[in-house]
Amino acid sequence: MRSSRGFIRHSVWCLVFVWSWRVAAAQDQQAPKTDPVEAVALNTILRRWGKQASSEWNVSGDLCSGFAADKNDWDHYPNINPFIKCDCTFSNNTLCHITKLRVNKLDVVGQIPSELQNLTRLENLALGFNPLSGPLPKELGNLTNLISLGISLNNFTGGLPEELGNLTKLKQFLASDNGFTGKIPDYLGSMTNLEEMRIGDIVNGISPLALISNLTSLNTLILRNCKIYGDLGAVDFSMFEKLSLLFLGNNNLAGRLPDGTSSSLKAMNLVANNFLLGSTSNSNTSTRGSDNTIYEADPANLGAATYYVTGQTRWGVSSVGHYFRATDAKNIIYSSQNFNNVVDSKLFETGRVSPSSLRYYGLGLENGNYTVLLRFAEIAFPDSQTWLSLGRRVFDIYIQGALKEKDFDIRKTAGGKSFSVVNRSFMVTVSKNFLEIHLFWADFTPTVRNGIPKSESKVGIIAGISVGAIVLVLAALFGVFTLLKKRRALAYQKEELYYLVGQPDVFNYAELKLATDNFSSQNILGEGGFGPVYKQYFVHAQNIHVTNLAGSLNLDWVTRFEIILGIASGLTYLHEESSVRIVHRDIKASNVLLDTDLTPKISDFGLAKLYDEKQTHVSTRIAGTLGYLAPEYAMRGHLSEKADVFAFGVVMLETVAGRPNTNNSLEENKIYLLEWAWGMYDKDQALEIVDPTIKDFDKDEAFRVINVALLCTQGSPHQRPPMSRVVAMLTRDVDAPKVVTKPSYITEWQLRGGGNNGNTSNSYAGSSYQP
Repeated sequence: MRSSRGFIRHSVWCLVFVWSWRVAAAQDQQAPKTDPVEAVALNTILRRWGKQASSEWNVSGDLCSGFAADKNDWDHYPNINPFIKCDCTFSNNTLCHITKLRVNKLDVVGQIPSELQNLTRLENLALGFNPLSGPLPKELGNLTNLISLGISLNNFTGGLPEELGNLTKLKQFLASDNGFTGKIPDYLGSMTNLEEMRIGDIVNGISPLALISNLTSLNTLILRNCKIYGDLGAVDFSMFEKLSLLFLGNNNLAGRLPDGTSSSLKAMNLVANNFLLGSTSNSNTSTRGSDNTIYEADPANLGAATYYVTGQTRWGVSSVGHYFRATDAKNIIYSSQNFNNVVDSKLFETGRVSPSSLRYYGLGLENGNYTVLLRFAEIAFPDSQTWLSLGRRVFDIYIQGALKEKDFDIRKTAGGKSFSVVNRSFMVTVSKNFLEIHLFWADFTPTVRNGIPKSESKVGIIAGISVGAIVLVLAALFGVFTLLKKRRALAYQKEELYYLVGQPDVFNYAELKLATDNFSSQNILGEGGFGPVYKQYFVHAQNIHVTNLAGSLNLDWVTRFEIILGIASGLTYLHEESSVRIVHRDIKASNVLLDTDLTPKISDFGLAKLYDEKQTHVSTRIAGTLGYLAPEYAMRGHLSEKADVFAFGVVMLETVAGRPNTNNSLEENKIYLLEWAWGMYDKDQALEIVDPTIKDFDKDEAFRVINVALLCTQGSPHQRPPMSRVVAMLTRDVDAPKVVTKPSYITEWQLRGGGNNGNTSNSYAGSSYQP
């Protein structure tokens, strides 16, 4: 009996022990831990970037938990950012290694921390769309398991380090839109696993096209503005069997694309290279217009990167680009439509279609000044419903390499009418017996409206976009130009200009001294970058009345909106339409003057800066007014036109709210206008910031203005729209996207309590700089 009881007791203990061991083992399996070295490294990286782990993946206090450790790919969670994915199968499912890290579009500033090299199991690193700066650390070469590296749209400088050559498993390398210098490293030509490579805007270095010869696994290759040189025929593109997207624009390439290009190629862009002209046909027909001008036909059937020159070598045409999913696409179309606003309707019976770029060349011209007349018309709509609902047909016009019109829209210019001829006239100078007219679709992706029915399938949407791509820019476009030699003498031109109404008055110093009462302080209107601005009184002259936007005028909503739109139009001219690229650097309410009709005038260009159109930004000393400074400019001195966009966003809010951007007399949550606006926007109460003295206003229009203002004040310059698009959004030509990303500097104010203390160095508006 005792033996039996002992056996039972022993069995119970065995069962308890086995059960306890299994429970413990199960618990261990259910809660694997992140590698401690990697955990410390990631926490340090996030802390230095001012970010923190999300509770959606840092559920249990361990980094590799929640969504970070499940079986779904991270594409399943596009809105979680920052985000990681982990592999928890190590050490019998007890240890997790971080394999993916995403920190993109989060306004992260600074450099890549050296701790990143400790995440040695990383396979995917996505850091795009941030203003990260400095050189790429050579320690990136230690991440030898990387398959995808995304660093596009940052402010990185210097060369691509040689240590990146250690990343032999790399399949995706995205490094465009930075400030890299030097040649493209030779080691990239040995990374035969690469399937996608995007590099753009390399400064101060040249690289041979032969570099890509062995990268035959590529499906996407973009080497834009990288000073690539060589003959296209030197690379056997027939070996690139998977290549579907090829962009080699803005380089120094020559030759002609071989006929053996891969059949998988869906899009190609070779614009702005040094392709040689040659005659492909001796046939030519001509017609005489009503004004006795002789018009020669443009009958050539051009391919993806080909050209045509007339037998008489008077002019030529070249087309660049490849259609999406359109193997039978035609590049000459015909129309029997009559044009009511032109005598020579016959000229528009045919039109040239081009998917990306179209150039016309005038050859053998006498050097001198010319008037170039361009005549445009849309003559066909292959699918009017898809055409009208999915695409806008816009393109840029360059003459002699200079941008003359950006986002030119034929139908819009024609007043919304189809089958109407639009004329454009430009003055140009021919200095080398050669004239180039370039019609260029600047954006690769067609502009798609939001009106696609939700019931349509994904396939239907893709098909709609594809059709838009086929006919988007120059579909049904016929451009006829005539060259009218300008023979006026320069002296006559000056004389004619002198007698124009509105010529500027010129005063000597004595007159200015008298008009300002010896530059009396009583006549000072304000302080500008070049010194004080004085009110002046002239005998027998018209007085100039200046009104300050920040004054005490009681303006209704319509007037305020017109002022906002006027400022936006002025900045668009400075940034995009002027012959030189101008950044004002000190856009603020007090630098906007109103005339007697309350038309806004941007004033005080004392801090304005010019820089080359090809530059993404310039580095300069910080100047301007606190409260209007963009974060990247205030913190790093990186200046671009997007700094003006930021300041304009603040001015928009001031105009809507009828108050300055900082007012310490208000309650704490309203002291800083931008912070208050975001707070109200997050609560779906954006209209609460509208000036209470405005009794009647268009609520939809006011909300749209506030929405655009918040877009303009995004933390990253890449997220702010260009001024031309701001104008389009304000005038409802395009839809204004909903702002979904609160700038990190707003969040940091709130976390630090900086928004409630006007004297702390962490506060931004009106006190000091804030990243």
